[in-house]
Amino acid sequence: MTARWAPLALVAVLAGGCEEFLDVNDDPNSPVSVRVEARLPAIIAGMIHSVYYGDPPLWTVEWMQQTSFNRETRNYDEIHLYEVQEGSPNEAWSFYYAGILNETKLIMEETDPETDAAYHGIARFISAWTWATTTDMWGPVPFTDALNPGSTSTPAYDDQQMVYDAVDTWFDEAIAEMKRAASDASIRKPTTNDLLFGGDMSRWIKLARHVQARHRLRLSNASWTTPQAQAQAALTALGEGLASNGDDADFQYAGEEDARNPLWLFQDQGQIFKVSQRVVDMLNDRNDPRLPIMVDPALSDGAYRGHANVTSPEPDSSISTVGVYFTAENAPVNAASYAEAKFIEAEARLIVSGAGAADAPYRDAIRANMLKWGVSAAAINTYVAARPSLSSVGNPLEEIMREKYLADYLKAEAWHDWRRTGYPAISPIASPPAVITGIPVRIRTPSTELSNNQTNTLATGVDPGLPGMLYKSPTVWWGK
Repeated sequence: MTARWAPLALVAVLAGGCEEFLDVNDDPNSPVSVRVEARLPAIIAGMIHSVYYGDPPLWTVEWMQQTSFNRETRNYDEIHLYEVQEGSPNEAWSFYYAGILNETKLIMEETDPETDAAYHGIARFISAWTWATTTDMWGPVPFTDALNPGSTSTPAYDDQQMVYDAVDTWFDEAIAEMKRAASDASIRKPTTNDLLFGGDMSRWIKLARHVQARHRLRLSNASWTTPQAQAQAALTALGEGLASNGDDADFQYAGEEDARNPLWLFQDQGQIFKVSQRVVDMLNDRNDPRLPIMVDPALSDGAYRGHANVTSPEPDSSISTVGVYFTAENAPVNAASYAEAKFIEAEARLIVSGAGAADAPYRDAIRANMLKWGVSAAAINTYVAARPSLSSVGNPLEEIMREKYLADYLKAEAWHDWRRTGYPAISPIASPPAVITGIPVRIRTPSTELSNNQTNTLATGVDPGLPGMLYKSPTVWWGK
């Protein structure tokens, strides 16, 4: 798959057609306000649709063997063989920088953090979230000198620690601004132009704390801190985070052309992209009631049958596709869930206080995920009761991450967690036919950076080619 998820209207706004789009809504009495209000929906949609669920994140879903390619070869990138050609990350890189990061910067420049705290706070939060996503994908990235073309067209790269330190501060600042907006009726707030929460600032605050907790725990293996410090920091953020499934960040799609769920491609091209045998086996192994939700039965006989990654193609009708619950063109996509919050809590409490303290949030996480996906109460109770206490299992972290891997179905979160913890244990595709000798831990350097910013790109010490997707060079510093 290549980066083609962004709706055409969104691309027009964020990738060069911004002024033309905004001129239509120009108000001579308040042009800045109109520009800010008009930018917000495209930024929210772009963050969810093309940053969180676009390429390269969806490449990682295949690398984590949640989906499988049921053909021998692709037209371009052989993603199933860990091949990312040098030009393939260009569109995502450009969208992150020229799209989301530049547009949020413009909103922050055109609003005041005191008097226009809702818009400024949301923009700062989405900017911080995008920066964290960018460095998680590529490792060292242009940061301090980025987004300042008047100063330099060849920005230096910063290490991940610098980006993460700044991002955590920005989360705090954004939340403070959003709290100010929530408590002051005189501060204007988004309404229908807030495509995620309809202007409910309390939900933006909860989402921001959740994302902050996610990224704080991601540093549990970072060299400059300790697992206990990061776990406690994550728990602190969760204290103001998602408190129930009703707080989940679900982005809704209309379902028509240019407004389809990005996962719809799995159904639209269902003969090519199948459910991995790994997922089907994991679900069958525990009689998991999520099986008929996550997996659609094979057309030939109604059986739930996955396709083992990088094996010979099988008749399309005999292999299951991704469940329509996730792939309907008007299905919502989830960017943050209460279930994930409880899994984060379970791991954090495991680190801070041990397996006994982690057991309750671990079970709450499973329940929340199953409830959200429509599993019956009786089936939920049966499944949860069958899980042994974390205190009695040999590796409670592995057990937590196994369940989290299923709850984060079709998200890059599974890849982030695998890079950080090593769980679930996934055997890489053999090389050959794979083009590198392990599962990628980093997205390849965009060719545009090599062409336009080569000196700074090479100064990172990261191999810009396929070998740089492995741990053989300084890649993601928080990885295990």
